[in-house]
Amino acid sequence: MNSDFMGYVVAFGLMVVVAIMILIIRKKLGPECKNYDERQILIRGKGYRISFMTVLLLSFIYAGFFYGMTKDIISPQLVIFTIGFLGIMIYAVYCILNDAYLQVGQNPKKWIILMAFVIIANALAAFAGSDQGLTAQGLATGMAINSIIAILFGVVLVVFLIKLGMDKRGEGHEES
Repeated sequence: MNSDFMGYVVAFGLMVVVAIMILIIRKKLGPECKNYDERQILIRGKGYRISFMTVLLLSFIYAGFFYGMTKDIISPQLVIFTIGFLGIMIYAVYCILNDAYLQVGQNPKKWIILMAFVIIANALAAFAGSDQGLTAQGLATGMAINSIIAILFGVVLVVFLIKLGMDKRGEGHEES
């Protein structure tokens, strides 16, 4: 067995262990916060529609106009992954800016810590891996995908922190 396969096995095992721990903790603690309210559900639905239409439009534009010119320069696989991650980013940013990202009564500190962990883990995985860039077959390696994920969560974290700052500043002006 090669070291790449062992790395995948260990990573999958860790994900299973973390998922089981999360399920056990949720079972013991019970639901700590309420669900989304009706306004948040409507906003999330609109954000999903905007995100989906953006992904669809970008996919059509790429397939119709840019695939032929760029297939030798950049991997089509990487472009499709990037378009998908752009859709996720648009959805998250839209929901954050319209106060529909967190559930009612949910603690934002947990999300900040989780996003920072994902950014750090993916940045380390991108630069510590032996695969750099694209393979000879034009397939995206872990570095490319991990870099995209780190950038995605970085943007979401920055927008989240800006929104929290704007909300705190707004509360300060209301009191005075």
